[in-house]
Formats: sequence, structure tokens, C-alpha cells
Amino acid sequence: MPSMAEVQAAMAEVTHLQQRLAAALDADDLGEVERLLAELSVAEKRRNRLLQRASTGGGGAFDAAPPIREQVAAVLGILGRPASVSLIRDVAMARFGETIQPSRLASLRRDEQRSWQAAHRSAAPGARSLARPVYAVPALTFDRFAPVRGMLALSSWPLEIRLIAPASARVDVLHIIIRLIGELSHSPESPSAPNLRRLVWRFARTIAGAIETRDGFDYITVRDAAECELQQIADADTAERAEAADRARGQLDAETQLFGATMRLANRTSTEATG
Repeated sequence: MPSMAEVQAAMAEVTHLQQRLAAALDADDLGEVERLLAELSVAEKRRNRLLQRASTGGGGAFDAAPPIREQVAAVLGILGRPASVSLIRDVAMARFGETIQPSRLASLRRDEQRSWQAAHRSAAPGARSLARPVYAVPALTFDRFAPVRGMLALSSWPLEIRLIAPASARVDVLHIIIRLIGELSHSPESPSAPNLRRLVWRFARTIAGAIETRDGFDYITVRDAAECELQQIADADTAERAEAADRARGQLDAETQLFGATMRLANRTSTEATG
């Protein structure tokens, strides 16, 4: 049974997200609106589940966790860059208090691809599209466009961001640190702020000059250190990703640009060439 503090924190989180959503709507920031809607969906389900347990002393109609794809989409919306499954799980716990079981993530990519195929291949001409606005998709290697094991992205992101070149993992981590700092700076009193701060601390220790003392750190110093490192490596990474994206658009259909090329196709082509 959840404590009253947990219930109150979940309710405060929903209220906070609703306020941010209203501000994004007023500013006509459609990208932020889409991201906050994903976060709010997860937060509301968690609030409902905790309220149900608190009022009944056990499980109930809201006992099930939010759908895995909603949680992943909400986390990736916060991060803004491809992320490893382990980082997605850490952020889900820190931001929403949700535990994502690895077994639930294992089949997500296949389920998302089947859903995409059903929406894009089965619709009758002129019929209303069943496609979702966004899918959880694998990040892709920049050379062979194959799915990167254990790394996810959002289908709504440009192909240049979803492709992973040699320096991309580091570049993306630095961008993610800056995004998390922005989240904390924007909402310092959010119930999730202490947990997100611990995540930033963990990453900050990998950046030269980010932590000046053993007693703590400040966001400005960490952000500046991350931006300094980005200035040294980001341009080359951006160029590699852009070149790879141009090749992918010329070689791959829409589905393969999202879900990646399979080794089965490569193996079959090789067999036919030698047969």
C-alpha cells in the first residue's frame, strides 16, 4: 500500500505537468506539447494506480503499469536523443517512479514494427490512417543501417539523430545531460527533481571540469563543461550522420529507415550472388 507522501507526490507531479502543458499550448510550442502529453499520460496512470491502492488497501482497476511504449516514448521525449535500455529504465524510475522490466522491453521493437506495418499496409485507399504519431524504434548503425542492440529512438526524430556513428554515443550523452539539466532548471521543485539530480551527478563525473569540488556541483558548470566537450566532437559527428542519412534516404524504404535493415536480406543477397 502506498504512503500518503507517495500519493501526494504523484498528484503534485500531474498538476505540475498540466501547468507546463498549458504554458506550452499558450506558446504554441507543438513539439513541447507532444512531449508533455506523453509524460502526462504516464504520470496520470501512476497517480490513478496509487490512488486506487491507497483507497482500497490493495490492487484495483488501475493496478496495471502504463503501457511500455508510453513509458519509453515519455522518457525518450525527455532525453531527446537515442538512449540505451538501461538509461531509459533509470530515467523512468527517476522521473516517474516506474520500474520497467527488461522482459517487457525485449519485444517492444517487434511489436512497434508490427503495428507500423498494420497501419501502413492494410489501410484501404481513402480510409482513416491507423498510424500512431510516434513509434519507439531502434537506433541504426550509420554504415549498414542495422538496428543497434539495446538502443532506442523515436520515429518522429530526424534520421540524422537516429543514426549512430562512431562518436555519436558520446555526443548523445552530452546532449542528454544538457536536456536533464534543462528539465531540472525548469522544474526545480518537481517531486522527481532529487532523483534526476542524482542522474545528472552520475553523468557529470564523466565530464572534465564538470565537478569542481567533492561537495556537490552546480548546473551551470556541468552544462558549460558538456557544451565545451560538444564543441570539440559534435561537428564531425553531425557531418557523419548527415552523410549517412543522405545515403539511407537513397537506399531504404520508409519502413527500413525506421526499423533498420535485417541481416536476413544481406545473407540472402550473398547466397544468390554465389549460387
